[in-house]
Amino acid sequence: MNDRLVRTLSGLSLVLSAIVIAGCGAKSYEKQQYLLNTRRPSSRMASDGQNIIEMRRFTIDPAFSSKGLTYRKGEFEYESDFYNEFLVAPDVMITDKVRNWLAASGLSKRVLDPGSYIDPTHVLEGSIVALYGDFRAKSSPMAVLELRVFLLEMKTAAEPTILFGKTYESSVGIEAEGPRGLVSALDRCLSDILTDLEKDLAESLL
Repeated sequence: MNDRLVRTLSGLSLVLSAIVIAGCGAKSYEKQQYLLNTRRPSSRMASDGQNIIEMRRFTIDPAFSSKGLTYRKGEFEYESDFYNEFLVAPDVMITDKVRNWLAASGLSKRVLDPGSYIDPTHVLEGSIVALYGDFRAKSSPMAVLELRVFLLEMKTAAEPTILFGKTYESSVGIEAEGPRGLVSALDRCLSDILTDLEKDLAESLL
């Protein structure tokens, strides 16, 4: 083996060793997954609760439908976080939180899942209009949640009647840094909205 070939092979060996070492030292990123933990306070409203509400799965604006947490960085600039995401799709998660909240409220006799064989007296449907962290003002980031909700009264042999329709908006300051801080703030947003929704439902179901 001549000297030139030896030097070439030695050089390749050094390059490969450097690549292996660099790869071993590279930072590995793992996805972190989160769930909203919104729960209704334990006390129930005073109500006869004879209505039966069917909860339809909420729709969601396509801009916020992915599991990744969404950050608003500018007037038209949004960013989805690949490494920090909700454990389940946000429309499924929020629908479930609304259903559990209403079931715990005592406003109705039952809160049905979609597809139940029981005939409901009312149907609640809605859409998630906004779900993100607003970081345009770096010194005061906000969590933003907006829901649009409709309550329908189901009448035999007649078209459903819209009892009310309303858009609920909540913006809460993010108190802790990082994705956990945003999720915690979104949780408070949802709690605020569901508190107001419950009051409106109580008036409409009288």
